[in-house]
Amino acid sequence: MRASADRLARFFARPAFETVLGALILTSAALTVVETTQVAPSVGVLRVVQGISVLFAAELAARLWAAKSTKSFLREYWLDVISVLPLGSVLWAPFTGGGVESFGPKWLGLLALLRIFRLMRLLKIARHRALLFPSVIRKGAREVFFASGIVLLAVVFASSALVLLERDSNPSLSTFGQAFWFSIYSVVATEPIPGPPQTFGGHVVALLVILTGLFTFATVVGTISALVTDRMHAPDLRVDWEDLNDHLIVCGFSRKAEIVVREYIMAYPDDRQPIVVVAEFENELPQLKDPAVRARVQFLNDDFTKLEALEKAGVRRAARCILLADSSKGRKERDVDARTVLAALTIERLNPGIYTVAEINRREHAHHLEMGKVNAYVVGGEQSAFLLAQSAITRGVMGVFDELMTRKAGNHFLRATVPAKWRGKTFLDLLMHVKKEHDALLVGVERGERIELNPTNYVFQGGEDVVVISTRDIRL
Repeated sequence: MRASADRLARFFARPAFETVLGALILTSAALTVVETTQVAPSVGVLRVVQGISVLFAAELAARLWAAKSTKSFLREYWLDVISVLPLGSVLWAPFTGGGVESFGPKWLGLLALLRIFRLMRLLKIARHRALLFPSVIRKGAREVFFASGIVLLAVVFASSALVLLERDSNPSLSTFGQAFWFSIYSVVATEPIPGPPQTFGGHVVALLVILTGLFTFATVVGTISALVTDRMHAPDLRVDWEDLNDHLIVCGFSRKAEIVVREYIMAYPDDRQPIVVVAEFENELPQLKDPAVRARVQFLNDDFTKLEALEKAGVRRAARCILLADSSKGRKERDVDARTVLAALTIERLNPGIYTVAEINRREHAHHLEMGKVNAYVVGGEQSAFLLAQSAITRGVMGVFDELMTRKAGNHFLRATVPAKWRGKTFLDLLMHVKKEHDALLVGVERGERIELNPTNYVFQGGEDVVVISTRDIRL
């Protein structure tokens, strides 16, 4: 039974169903206005609006059956339940042949106006589908949607109610158009314009409209103030978090992070996506020295091991992720590696297609990364030791590493794809071609997940990636 209820709940959440429901809500509200503002509404209008109300009642009954509890259902749909109460009017309104002899007392017309409350459901549907507001004000969309819904309800409800209550004694409010503009002016000016209603019920409705105007003004001003305050105290966002796509995420921050970002920018100068740096900052955000780096970095002050932080950084849509060994807050090497492994495994689980590179302190923790399908890792302490040893053993080799490991100037590592025309040619053939035509040096071929350096008697199949040393990008 629970499975059937879950399937029904998923059906209600489908965009197509919500679209049809929204159309019925608009139709019901429009026909309710017609019904209550006419002295003798037609039988067709009454039958259609009551038929739609029956559908609404059936939908609510189905939602109640699918709900986990009656309390949760009423908390979500209490206003919708109120909107179907006018179904009781079918016991009163007498029909004859082609028209309505008597619409009944005014309280019956006021009861029919409860259907207009269903418009709040339309506002919820629109908010879920993000149809009304662009991303630039999405942060305050909940408050703005709520205020818009209240204004919409107040204006439509008040316009119909004023016609129903005032048309016999007040010629200036005898049509829906007159009442509509009266309601609009009253919301904006917070006073009855051009003049107050004549009946007691009209005074009550006008007072509600004025209070709605005051409430809406306070809500909008408060929302704008909150957004401005957040903007003043928060870092500038290059792009809204929801709009990030194919970007780089750097987890952890140190001086190395700025170097990583600078190298990435030089490698991909045409990429305009922000580079997201996720790290915990106790005080103010760090001031980046390089203007080019500062213009591309978007900070997220949070713990990168938390699922919520990774989701906000857009990890599911990111192209690459670099995890730095985060030794902040006096963490020990083992704790630092544990956090790195945890974050790397979480990232790979959330986005198996992302290319992840992790920095760890101890090689003994590398097998966890290998099991988690992390693409590459660097053992920080070991790499430094290797460089020191090679520099002492082979004089001058440090200058080679300095040039190859950065894109500032000179030669550096590049990847290139071998075209199909090189099928059947050897590694030596391509090495000579690359040197002669591009003044570059062929150093290795990608085989599976690793690069094989200077392979012996290798024959190309076409489509492989090779690694070259060159001063510029080349195309084979």
